Amino acid sequence: MNPYKFSFWVIIPIFFLSCTFNGDLEIKKLVLNELDIVQKNELTIQKVISLETTSENLMGTDIRVRFDALSFYLMDENSKTVIHQFDREGEYRGAVAQVGDGPGYLKDLDDFLINSEGRIEVLSAIGDQASVYEVSVSGEIIPVFQTDYLASSFTNLPSGEYLLYGSYNLPFTKFRLVKADSGGKVTSAFLDNTYENKLLPMTERNFFKNGNDIHIIESFQPYVYSFHNDTLEKVIQMDFGSYSIPDYFWQEDIMNSFGKMSETGFANLHGVFEDENLMLLSIHVQKPEGIFKELVFIDKSTDKIQKLSTNMNDDLLYHYPIGIEDGQAMFLTYRSVILNELSKTQLDQIQSKIPKKEFDYPVILKTNASFDK
Repeated sequence: MNPYKFSFWVIIPIFFLSCTFNGDLEIKKLVLNELDIVQKNELTIQKVISLETTSENLMGTDIRVRFDALSFYLMDENSKTVIHQFDREGEYRGAVAQVGDGPGYLKDLDDFLINSEGRIEVLSAIGDQASVYEVSVSGEIIPVFQTDYLASSFTNLPSGEYLLYGSYNLPFTKFRLVKADSGGKVTSAFLDNTYENKLLPMTERNFFKNGNDIHIIESFQPYVYSFHNDTLEKVIQMDFGSYSIPDYFWQEDIMNSFGKMSETGFANLHGVFEDENLMLLSIHVQKPEGIFKELVFIDKSTDKIQKLSTNMNDDLLYHYPIGIEDGQAMFLTYRSVILNELSKTQLDQIQSKIPKKEFDYPVILKTNASFDK
């Protein structure tokens, strides 16, 4: 399964007012091949949340998940046509936003967030513009702003401003990251886009809000960034060894370089999750023999760093991390995967939580790590 979706955009002029990047901060450098390996049996399942599934909300395995104290919101990454809401016990609450024609529908759906009022905001990019909408309690689609910056993902800031990410899409985006005010006017720009060959934009998740912290990742870069006080800082640098992005990738057209790179394999940061106790990095590794994940756990109290390996062929139980809450790593999987991968002893402990239904269905697992034992 390819986690990237390619699309073309239209040229527009963009003007920027300021840019702040702190390159002096000492960053944590991690060599992926040198990290200690742990096994999945060192994760203990603490809570199982089965998500109510009907013919109206069937989804695949690659799902973008955001949650707050009241709800889980899920969007299928491969279709991006609807956001489904579930309460914290897994009961289905309906579709929050849908792509379609007519009033109450979106023309396009690229990303979404939960704002401070507990309502969903969505990013919709059409043609040469991107728009942000808020979805009211009654389901009304309310415009927030429209901008000429062609964003594929976004997040909000405590100040009421926004961060927008536009990828390497030269000459359409001169900067890969910008800050905009509440009306969509770009006020700051970051990450100069110096890539000059033909490269299609990556519609991926770039922003990860963890409490008051905002982490940013991007395709083909080994860095985790932190955004704070109008400053962008590199906080982690990954060394992927033989799976690092090769120099020729930046020198050739993507139609040639991506195919060559896929033949030998490459690694990409895929997610960053954190609370006061634990950080989890999700790393996508595409090899000729399949798609793998390396999940890097950083214990913030001891600074101990270890990794868990998974793959899409036969090891999906912990393949899709979705967050950390109260020191517990959370994963999205499916009932069929749980039945195939857990031992009988483990299944006996949670069997009542995953009854057989008409459809196979997604399940959220909250886990404790016991890596030191």
